[in-house]
Amino acid sequence: MNNKNAREHILDLLVEIEKEGSYAQLLLKQALKDQESKDKVFITEIVYGTLKHRLKIDYIINFFSKTPVNKMKPVIKNLLRMSVYQMFYLDKVPVSAVINEAVKIAKKRKFMNLAGFVNGVLRQIERNKDAVVYPDKDEDLTAYLSISYSMPEWIIKNWLLSYDIETTERICAALNKRARVCIRINTLKADKNQVQEALKKEKISYEEGALLDEAMYIDHPGSLAQLQSFQEGLWTVQDESAMLTAHVVDPKPGEKILDMCSAPGGKSIHMAALMQNKGEIISTDVHDHKIELIEKNADRMGAHIIHAALQDGTESNPDFIEAFDRVLLDAPCSGLGILKRKPDIRYSKTPEDISEIAQLQKRLAAQAVRYIKEGGTLVYSTCTLSREENEEVARYIQEDLGLELSDIADTIPIKLRPFMKNKGSIHILPYAADTDGFFIACFKKKRIEG
Repeated sequence: MNNKNAREHILDLLVEIEKEGSYAQLLLKQALKDQESKDKVFITEIVYGTLKHRLKIDYIINFFSKTPVNKMKPVIKNLLRMSVYQMFYLDKVPVSAVINEAVKIAKKRKFMNLAGFVNGVLRQIERNKDAVVYPDKDEDLTAYLSISYSMPEWIIKNWLLSYDIETTERICAALNKRARVCIRINTLKADKNQVQEALKKEKISYEEGALLDEAMYIDHPGSLAQLQSFQEGLWTVQDESAMLTAHVVDPKPGEKILDMCSAPGGKSIHMAALMQNKGEIISTDVHDHKIELIEKNADRMGAHIIHAALQDGTESNPDFIEAFDRVLLDAPCSGLGILKRKPDIRYSKTPEDISEIAQLQKRLAAQAVRYIKEGGTLVYSTCTLSREENEEVARYIQEDLGLELSDIADTIPIKLRPFMKNKGSIHILPYAADTDGFFIACFKKKRIEG
């Protein structure tokens, strides 16, 4: 293991991610533990970049190779992929070095007979990269968008049902950008000036958030968890679109709040800050290890009003019936709005998954409604761009569960208000402010007269 260079680590990660259907983020985090800082940046860039652009990369390889990608051995296939990514998307790496390294690795991995094949395909691509003929936009729009932006065709078709062509293309382009690191200032422990001073001492560059005052963007290639300011709970990593959820919930000091499906607890902790640590937040999840994670994060951030509880959200809890002023259901979803930071999702999800997840979301919503007091608030949110998981679930909450949309315009930054479909919901598209794609809807439970 210790004699591997960075490119070999990249190759092993790509092979394992494809073989096991594993989450790239978890594997990458484990693999980077013992790497040098410069290697961490290089490995992260190429693993995520290769995954993000894999469909287009495969199309390019197939254009030049007599053996199609799906017939290649896993090592050779992913060796070519990571090499083509560097050739097309990384100017700082000389093409000759990319090809030579690929051939060396093929030989080192005992593929002596295929080293020539690797060399031949990559040399062909180097000489003729401008000769690739891509699908024509006018003749086959779905294929054009799919290959151009490396999005599976089923996702493109799904989006084209909800958005026009220009919007769909802008979504695809936004989700292929490099993800920035966004942090939320923990107002329970520090203000913006104190966090900025702490980051300066740690030599971390930063800039203001695009939407919210408590948001900042930082540039740091290493482990964020090792930074003293993080360990002290002065801030946490959270996308601005996710931060907006707590503002829509609009919790007040002294209220009792339920956060269903809460792990890792970021939105609960944000609500605790908005409540000035006055009141009570019950944060639930279905897994023991996630309860521990919520507790650990709440303790680090000083959110003392959070109480984590093991609870299957689809099963009724008698103690919760009409017990809460506000309920947040940040529902499990397909994650199509976070492809920028989790590119492997595009290959692991299917249309069938969307339907199954939507049914789960409705079961969770049916329980959530029972837990709200009369006149109380339910906020439903996801980090996806699927109508079936968003607008259709919101319609179910209204029409089948009997809640009314609640006006949230005052909680939405002016820049995002054009993305509100009605007074009570917003679909934040990823190009709106360079955030994750997100859906938030707010409802009121009717008071029973008499």
